[in-house]
Amino acid sequence: MGLISFENEITELVQAIVKDPFLHGLWLNTLSYLENCGARKIASCEHPTAVKEEMLKHASEEFRHAFYLKKQLGRINQHFEDYRRSYLLGGWPAYHYLNALDLYSFRYLQSLRLDPSATKELAYLLVTYAIELRAAELYPLYHSQLIKEHSRVQVKSILLEEHEHLQEMESALSSIPKSSIHIENICRLEANLFATWLVACIEQIKEHRLALRGRSPFHWTGSVRSSQRLFPMKWKCSNA
Repeated sequence: MGLISFENEITELVQAIVKDPFLHGLWLNTLSYLENCGARKIASCEHPTAVKEEMLKHASEEFRHAFYLKKQLGRINQHFEDYRRSYLLGGWPAYHYLNALDLYSFRYLQSLRLDPSATKELAYLLVTYAIELRAAELYPLYHSQLIKEHSRVQVKSILLEEHEHLQEMESALSSIPKSSIHIENICRLEANLFATWLVACIEQIKEHRLALRGRSPFHWTGSVRSSQRLFPMKWKCSNA
């Protein structure tokens, strides 16, 4: 519910990435960054004392995913010591993807004039849900391409845990009034930001391919062709 799919675009993207060790390394480092960023955001949402076991589990697994993806770099003889922008596929859009989603989501919820504590909890649930929905689309497509290319990189364990995280968020949101309306609005925001990151990845792949002598440029056939947003960031929220 709520996901705006980029299945075809993601498939073409990972096909190009997995075949090139350097691009694949940037991709893995970027996924590691996003997992680490997500874990830190979960931790920042914790109450000083009233911390649920599920939140501790979720944060710890996201941190572990970040470390696991970093370790996978060695399987393709790549190394990136940190998450500086030049070590991320997609540059600034990758760097700001989760931060921007947090910001826009919080502004949306503030416009509803909810209690501050309720706003913080709902923001955590909605942003996490939108990200887990995207992960549920992205990781299986990436996993399939890894198998097809007989890559030594493995992400199956992450795929299974992300599915579990999604189920947990769905269960928590099911008891919140008008959650379906909030989900639709937040997923629109996420789709804008994800599309912008996709385009940045595409452009970086083109530049990389053109820079390699004797190699053909990357020809993108997907539908996301510019960084123009799918939906305006200043939209009239759905209300019921």
